Amino acid sequence: MIPLIFKNKTLCALAISLTLHAGATFAKEFSENHFTSQSLGHGVYELAFDKNQKAIYAASAPSFDKDKTSGEVFLLAADSLKINERIATQRRPFAVALDEPNHILYLGNALDGSLTLVDTRTNKEVKTIQLSNDADPKNKAHVREVVLDKKHQRLYVSGIGSEDKGMLWIVDTQKQQEMHALTKMDPVGFAVDESGDKVYAVTGKGELITLDGKTSQLLSRVKVDPSEANHYFLNIALNTAKGVGFIADTNTPDVLVVQLDSGKLIHRIKTPNSIAAIYNPARNEVYVTHRNARQISVIDANTYGLKHTIKTAAMPNSMALSPDSKTLYVSVKQDEKANQADYVLKLDLTQF
Repeated sequence: MIPLIFKNKTLCALAISLTLHAGATFAKEFSENHFTSQSLGHGVYELAFDKNQKAIYAASAPSFDKDKTSGEVFLLAADSLKINERIATQRRPFAVALDEPNHILYLGNALDGSLTLVDTRTNKEVKTIQLSNDADPKNKAHVREVVLDKKHQRLYVSGIGSEDKGMLWIVDTQKQQEMHALTKMDPVGFAVDESGDKVYAVTGKGELITLDGKTSQLLSRVKVDPSEANHYFLNIALNTAKGVGFIADTNTPDVLVVQLDSGKLIHRIKTPNSIAAIYNPARNEVYVTHRNARQISVIDANTYGLKHTIKTAAMPNSMALSPDSKTLYVSVKQDEKANQADYVLKLDLTQF
């Protein structure tokens, strides 16, 4: 907000500044109160949009206690966020990936190192795939992210391990079984470029990993910003038409823009530390959640300028974009000490 009263000198400086930045847009701030929300419960994490049911799946792990190992998935109406069903799961789900053509919802069970498969026609569990082997330290890891490559019928799963023991599991979605695993990868988040036959992973060491989508084998591994040792990349969003990726970093400020073919850092978008990122090609925008800052950024994917911010009462986490690209759904988490429920926020992007 610019004060109404200035000294003449300040007004002159402001006029010069506006002239130099002619055509620039200033980010407008919104409040979550402008939008629909739905309170759910404790431990809400990732979301998936089901186009056939016009619904949102929201994974929930209500407790970290060792004796409370079950979880649930909320099925929400996409238009109103009304809770249509609560699906009980034997294990605690955190990550989600939806295979709509085959009616399978994949749930990543972080604490168990496994996947739960749910039939979306019946909303019943049909299979559990155990990935982590707790008896073997070399193959023990916690599931973090699950990302589907529909074209090549594979599911990529990141396993967070101690030191350099992170795993990258590849699951055959036709056979519903593990194909193979890559060790010492330290992957955290993924994005799939199906048309380009590439899979991009970001790591806790500030790296961009490129995999061959046809073989799932390593093509390259690049340190994006060698001058900064504190990077911990969580997620990446792709603008494949422009050949760039937008990296969310939980340890350091700024969203990093990288060239996908080389891993070269080409721009820093000034933002707080971030959690998740989604690219919307229909609007040429990038959406980023900033958990600690309690805000969501809307970024112009052409200019890399900040267009809008949405302030949230609690900590925005994961996102899902509607198929028509007009609505963004965000899971919002409460502070652990807060005696309030996590919730899902529905953002009408046409209001921006």
